[in-house]
Formats: sequence, structure tokens, C-alpha cells
Amino acid sequence: MVTIKQVAEEAGVSKSTVSRYISQNGYVSQEAQEKIEAAITKLNFVPNLSARSLKTKHSQIVGLLLPDISNPFFPMLAKGVEKFLKEHGYRVLLGNIGEDNQFEEDYLKVLMQTNAAGVITTNDFREAFPEIKLPTVIVDRVGQKSDFGVFSDNLSGGKIAAHVIVEAGAKKVAVISGPVTAESINNRFKASIAYLKKTKTHYETFYSQSYDFDEILKEAKQVLKHNDFDSIIAPSDIHAMAYIRELHHLGKRIPEDVQIIGYDDILMSQYMYPALSTIHQDAYEMGYEAAKLIYKLSLGQEIKSRQLQLPVRYVERETIRKRESNE
Repeated sequence: MVTIKQVAEEAGVSKSTVSRYISQNGYVSQEAQEKIEAAITKLNFVPNLSARSLKTKHSQIVGLLLPDISNPFFPMLAKGVEKFLKEHGYRVLLGNIGEDNQFEEDYLKVLMQTNAAGVITTNDFREAFPEIKLPTVIVDRVGQKSDFGVFSDNLSGGKIAAHVIVEAGAKKVAVISGPVTAESINNRFKASIAYLKKTKTHYETFYSQSYDFDEILKEAKQVLKHNDFDSIIAPSDIHAMAYIRELHHLGKRIPEDVQIIGYDDILMSQYMYPALSTIHQDAYEMGYEAAKLIYKLSLGQEIKSRQLQLPVRYVERETIRKRESNE
């Protein structure tokens, strides 16, 4: 079995530096971190956490409860969670809970019974299941009452989306809200509407009830059936893709007749036709940072920032019209 001493020798640092890195307790320079990570990978080192388990009274299992792993955004988030936790000797129990409260409760009870180190979830379950006492980090869908969370700058994202389509000449806009009630997600919707109001751009709002592609496609048929929008702001790339499919079915040209902007920047958005213009939020980093936070919580370490907001940016592709120059 590979030891901390062997990792230290391979990395060219002291044993205490490796210990601080593994426990995330104390300063380790960026250069030393990179050397230690390389040594851990090369030697296939797995920390012996039995002593820590006895001290902290929890296992090295972290629950990751996600609403829909068929949405490519969430597997990338899970990849970030697993990357950090695996490096620190923890393992991830993944639950694909959908919107089913019973599934969620079942997973939470299993995590309690196994004395899990904590749970990372998109849903703040504490009001629904107050008897569940686990260190918890909310990821993506963070609400005002959430103690610990990691999410993207949805206010900026919603504003950027509206700004992009207005600058591209939008006259009649459909603004689609996702089905989530979390404040951080709804901020996208609110920010888009606020910008459209400010610029006096005509818009109508619609409320999606699902993140399932087939269900969204049914909604898109109804929204587009009797409306002649020239622009659509979608709450996710999955929504945007469903609307693009229906627009193709209706014989609409994209972006000439209707322009559309998504949100998330999932991998397939760049490979579809036309390639989807969207707001990028880093799912992998979101998961990685949530894992760091649950790790510190599980060890009782000091938390400097209870909630972390990550930046977003616009990714220009082919579903937004090029702004015409007057020159």
C-alpha cells in the first residue's frame, strides 16, 4: 500500500505538506498542490481514512442527489464532484431523484443510515424532511434560505441573454421560465424581463413545467402555435433545443425568422444545427466547488464563504442574428 511518505518523496515535498493537502487543513502552495496531485495519480494513492472516520463519526460517502441525469448539465456537475472527492478518499452515492419526493426521502434515509459525510443536492430538503440531519450543500438551485450553496450568477446571465437578443434586433420576444422555484434560477427570468422592460422591447412570458425534452416539445408546440415571435429566451439548452426542433417543423429559419438563446452551454449545444448561442455556466466547476465545501463541512473546518457565486459568459454561435452595420 502506498504511504504518505512515498507520495511526499515522489512530489519532493514534506510529509506534513502532503497531510495538509489531504486534510485541506493549512496552507499548501499551488505549486506543491500540483506536485502532490501528480504524485497521487502516478502512485495511485488512496488515503487511509479509518482514523478520521473514528474521530468524525462519519463514513467517507457523500450523497449526490440530482433531478435528471439525462440532462447533460448534471453529469458534468457530477464529474466535478467526483473528481475532488475521489482525490480525498471519499466516494459518491448518486441518486437520480427527478421531482419525486419519495425517491429523495429514500436516498436521504440511506445516507443517514450509512452515517454519510454529507449530501450535495439541487433541492433544499430541510423543510420537507426536518428529521434528516446531514451536512448539506445546495448546488445550482440555491434558495434564500439555503445555508451553504454553489450557483452561477443568474442575474447577470438573464440580463446578458436579453441584451444579446435586443442588440440583434428583437421586436417580439418569448421569455420562457423553467419549472424551478429556487430564487437563484428564477433570477435569470426576472433579469431578462427587467432588461426587456428597460429597453421597451415587446415580450410575453411562458412557464415550462418540465426539463424533459419530450414534455418541453409539447409546450413549444403550444407556445408557437398561435404566436409569431422573432426571438426566444430559453431557460436551458434543453429547452432551446426543443424549441429549435419545433421551429424547424414549422418551416421557420433560424436565426433569420426566429433567433433563440439557451442557458448552460452543454456539450451538444455546439454540435447541433444550427449551433446554439447560449449562456455558459461551468457545471464541472460548480460540482467541484460544492465538493470542496461539503468536504470542509464534514471535517468541521472553517467556512469562509457559505455561498459561492460563479461567473457566466455569453457564447456566440449560430442561433442569434448578426447585428447589421449602418456603415
